[in-house]
Amino acid sequence: MKILFCLTIGVCSIWGNCIFAMPTLHVTPSETLLDEEIHITVTGLRSFEKIQINAQTKDDNGFEWRSHGLFKADKNGNIDLSNCAPLDGTYEGIDPVGLLWSMSLEDVDNRASFKVKRDHFKVQLKAYRKGHEVAQKEITRCRIHKDIQKIPVRENGLIATLFLPVSEKPLPLIITLSGSNGGLGENRAKLLASNGFATLALGYFGVEGLPPSLLNIPLEYFESAFAWIKDNPSLDSDHVGVYGASRGAELALLLGSMFPEKIHAIVATSPSSVIHAGLGKTLSNAWTYHGKEIAPFARVPMTDFSSGLGSSAQNPAHIRDAFLEAIKDKESYKQAAIQVENITASLMIISGGDDQMWPSEIYANEIQNRLQINGSDIKCIHLHYPRAGHGFGIPNLPHGGPLYFHPKGQKWFSMGGSFYEDQNASQDSWKKLVLFFQSELSRFG
Repeated sequence: MKILFCLTIGVCSIWGNCIFAMPTLHVTPSETLLDEEIHITVTGLRSFEKIQINAQTKDDNGFEWRSHGLFKADKNGNIDLSNCAPLDGTYEGIDPVGLLWSMSLEDVDNRASFKVKRDHFKVQLKAYRKGHEVAQKEITRCRIHKDIQKIPVRENGLIATLFLPVSEKPLPLIITLSGSNGGLGENRAKLLASNGFATLALGYFGVEGLPPSLLNIPLEYFESAFAWIKDNPSLDSDHVGVYGASRGAELALLLGSMFPEKIHAIVATSPSSVIHAGLGKTLSNAWTYHGKEIAPFARVPMTDFSSGLGSSAQNPAHIRDAFLEAIKDKESYKQAAIQVENITASLMIISGGDDQMWPSEIYANEIQNRLQINGSDIKCIHLHYPRAGHGFGIPNLPHGGPLYFHPKGQKWFSMGGSFYEDQNASQDSWKKLVLFFQSELSRFG
């Protein structure tokens, strides 16, 4: 009778009559910023052996986020995720960081977002041979470089956080603006600061000391911000950028059109070409200046949530059609247009063709058309991702896919897109917007 047995001797495992070398999992570097390259390999395998690699981390709520991929070694017994696609797993195609962004939750009701506020979080990578763990590695993912100074700002009526890299001279500044969820929206600011910019995560509602909702936000508040920037010796007020997403993109374009001499580069992700109403139970202005509305807002039909729409991830609200309906009222829509022809800053607009929150690709085209019709000669770049949704942005982070639970509205919404398409848009657009800001703000000039 043949007896099967398992022994581990040194770095070898003996299974029956076969002796296998123990694989080694390598990650270089083991601590990286979210937008930095990372190299994951496994060595010490048999030629063409199949092995599974899992990734997992825990968010602030204690939920486990997991991903996996089944990979086949080359003839030398090596797997390199930089040139090897998984045979099966949570992502497709060749992507060195696919295991890191494709981590998800099994419970769909918790898939709204990756809730980690920490600047650094750990991810465990484990390799399995026939269900047995044979190698592991813990890595650290960073939102911000360790040398960035974080400075709370509570001056001139401003509620913000300044992220300041080490520098002997004043630095170009990028103001980051949150969307309809409000708050400070520090995550983009942290990662941009890690690319060499001073960044100001500027709150404008939903933070203590500011309006609780996106209603009647006075644009004089942003004039105070520009004055504060000019008086700060660490900042170069002649090279100021603004970066906003969704309602924050609407605001970025509005500020560029009203205070053109203060802003030198704008990135608007999932933008609007028109002014929309504030977020409240009744229709009211989102923005005011000197106590008056900027322009009549676009008349978007109110969504009826009375039937339970948006109450669960299984029944999310699709609100794109309501914004498309507003476009049909051409006269009202024309009056609500943001006067982007007044913008003198260089402009990058970024849109997804499957945006289900509002038709950002239509808005982006309208922005370009208005600039052209009015003879604007500013640089305007449109990055369009036909199958991405509304929720792309920071690269290489797990996210809830096309579903989003809005913290202000307390409703579930369909964002459009998919895990893969949104991640592709995030990776590509992030690299290009960083280069755009570096070029247009003349950091190295």
